[in-house]
Amino acid sequence: MQTHSYWAGPLEVITSIGGIRRSGTNEFVFAAGYGLDSCTSSGILTVPYFHPVIGKLDSLGTLLDLRHYSLNMGCRNIASDVLIANDGGIISWGHERDFFVLKANPDLSPVWAKRFIHAGGIQFIKELPNGDLLAGMNLDTAGAVVARLDADGNFLLDQSYIRPKGMVHDAVIDSDGSFIVMGYSDSTNLNVFAPLPASFQPKLFMMKLNGAGDVQWCRGYYSTPNLWYTGRPSRIEKTIDSGYAILATLGYPQNNFFYRPFLMKTDLNGDTLWTSSMGSTGYDHYTADLLAHSDGGYMCSGVVWGDLPGGNSGLPYIYKTDSLGRFPCGQQWHPITVSNLFPADSNFTLTSVDGAIGLPAYMNDTIFDPIPEYNACGDYHTSCSFHARKFHVYPNPNTGRFLVEFADPLMAESYYSVYDALGKLLYQRPLPAGATVEEIDLSRFGRGTYVLKLTDPEGSRYERVVLE
Repeated sequence: MQTHSYWAGPLEVITSIGGIRRSGTNEFVFAAGYGLDSCTSSGILTVPYFHPVIGKLDSLGTLLDLRHYSLNMGCRNIASDVLIANDGGIISWGHERDFFVLKANPDLSPVWAKRFIHAGGIQFIKELPNGDLLAGMNLDTAGAVVARLDADGNFLLDQSYIRPKGMVHDAVIDSDGSFIVMGYSDSTNLNVFAPLPASFQPKLFMMKLNGAGDVQWCRGYYSTPNLWYTGRPSRIEKTIDSGYAILATLGYPQNNFFYRPFLMKTDLNGDTLWTSSMGSTGYDHYTADLLAHSDGGYMCSGVVWGDLPGGNSGLPYIYKTDSLGRFPCGQQWHPITVSNLFPADSNFTLTSVDGAIGLPAYMNDTIFDPIPEYNACGDYHTSCSFHARKFHVYPNPNTGRFLVEFADPLMAESYYSVYDALGKLLYQRPLPAGATVEEIDLSRFGRGTYVLKLTDPEGSRYERVVLE
C-alpha cells in the first residue's frame, strides 16, 4: 500500500527495524538500533556506539515518538524485537552479540534494564499468565537457556538444556502456565564451502516445560538427507484447533546452506499430523516468520535466492497455505523421523550490569511508492508477473471527488475497493469492461487518508488517496 523509509541525520545511524507490535487502535511500537556517538571498549575505539531505540508509529507509518536508551555496559546494544506487556509496558531485547533486555513505560521512559556479561543473546521473550516473563537465550557454553523473570526484571530461575551447542528459538505459552519451546539440538559455524562433518546430525526439538522449568516431554525431528539449516531460527504457533504449527528451514545434505521451507503440524503431544514443503530446482529458501491464520491456513515468510524478476538475485516472500499446509505452487515433501529426546537440565546463573537512561532520538521519514510485487507462482519464478501501477488518481489530495484514469482499457471482472487508514473495507464497486476513466466520490467519509485498491484478473494494485 505504501512504503516508509526512516533515516537519521548526518551524525546518527538507524538500523533496520527489528520488531513491531500493535499497542493501540492507531498506534504501533517498534524497536531498532541507534548509532549516536563513539564508544571505547578495551582500548579499541568503536564507532558508532549503538543504543537500543524504541519508537511509536501511527497506522500510516508517521513517527509519533522515539527514544534511545544508554545502557550502563556495552558498545553494541541493538534491539531485535519488542513485546507489549499486559500492564502496557514495552519490553525490548537484543540477540547474538547484543545481550540485553529492558523495559520502558508506555511513555517510553525506562523502568529497568539488564546488560549481560556473557557471550550470547536473547531469542524470544513471552509474557506468562501471571505477568512473569519467559526468556529463551543461546549462550556460547551453556547451549539453550530458558529463564523466568518477574515483571521487575528479577530472575526467578535459569535453566540450561542441550549443552553445549543446543539452540532455542521460539515458544508458545499455554493457559496453565506451562510452555512449549522450539529449537535445534546442535549448531555449526561452518561456512558453505566447508563440508559438514559426519557427526553433525541436528534434530529440530519441541520441548514442554512446566512453570518451574522441568521437562515434561521432548520430541526430536530428524530430517535426513536434508539436514536442518541451523543458521535460521524455527518458529511455532498455536493453531485454531489446539495443535501446533512449526516452521523451519531445510538445508543441503553436505554443506551448511539453506534449501527449502518446511512446515509441520503436530498435536498437543508433539506427534506429527502432517508435513509440507515447497521449492524448485535453482531456488533456495530460508524462513523468517509464521502466522497461523484465522481461516485455518498458514502464512510463511522468508527470503528466496535465485534468478528472480527485475534482475534480482534475492527477494523476500510470503506464501499462504491451506489448512493442510499445501503451498500454492512448488509443493514438495521431505521425510522426517520422530523420536523421544531426554535433555538434561541444570541451573545456570546469569550476571548482568543493570540500569539505563532514556534520551530523545531523532529520525526523518520519507514516503515511497509501493514496492514492486511479483507473482511467485508464475511458472515458479521463471515468468513471474510484475504488478506495476496501472492507474492514476487526480487530483490527489482532493476534497472527496476525484478521477481514476487507467493506463489500458479495463478487463472484464474488474472492481475497486476503498479502505480506511486502519485497513477496514468501506465498500467495493464493479468497473465496466473497456473503461479508461472512473469518477469516485468519497466526500461522505470525511477528511483523512484512504487506500484505493484496483483488482482485475492480473492481480491488485494500490494507491493512497488524501481527502482535505
